[in-house]
Amino acid sequence: MSQTSPAPLFSLQRMAQLALYVIVRPAEYFRTMPRQGPLAEPMLFVVVMAIAAALLASLPLLLLHGQAPALLDILVLTPGLSLGAVFIASAIVMLLWKALGSPHGYQVAFRCVAATMALAPVTALLAFVPYVGAVLNIAWTMYLWTIASVEMHGISQRKAAVAFTLLGLLMAGGIWQMQSMQAQILAERLEPLGITLEQFEA
Repeated sequence: MSQTSPAPLFSLQRMAQLALYVIVRPAEYFRTMPRQGPLAEPMLFVVVMAIAAALLASLPLLLLHGQAPALLDILVLTPGLSLGAVFIASAIVMLLWKALGSPHGYQVAFRCVAATMALAPVTALLAFVPYVGAVLNIAWTMYLWTIASVEMHGISQRKAAVAFTLLGLLMAGGIWQMQSMQAQILAERLEPLGITLEQFEA
């Protein structure tokens, strides 16, 4: 009697297929997404998508300036920071879903948030365009979370759309403010050197 070996936990092909599934058929993905079980696979998915996004985001730097970020930063720091961000974001979004009437807890919220990391490699290609990549990532993520609200959490589409539109606007405003402050600080540091921000970025 033959036995079927279990599917490996880590498979780049499976990760790529899962990312494509989330992007192309998000409603079906969230409707059929597992609600329970180990979080190892969604955590690995976050790590793989984070590394892919970091590598793609470094391409303009490599092609235009001949510089490449340290491989250690991409393989160690990026996954760790991304996992931490997903854990924190999951807690915040879980509270919002609870306020909207979701019966599910943190594990489901984490799976939903981790799934949206499928967008990271796509939006990373626009990272070299100021604000565009970040705004696209926020808008697309809010769209996916709205779908997850309806398909997984049983929340009305109108209620979810209003909530995540407001959240997206807050996030976009925060990112714009942060980037503006960073640009201002950099400009102040360059001024004594007689270098403008435009010259520095050229």
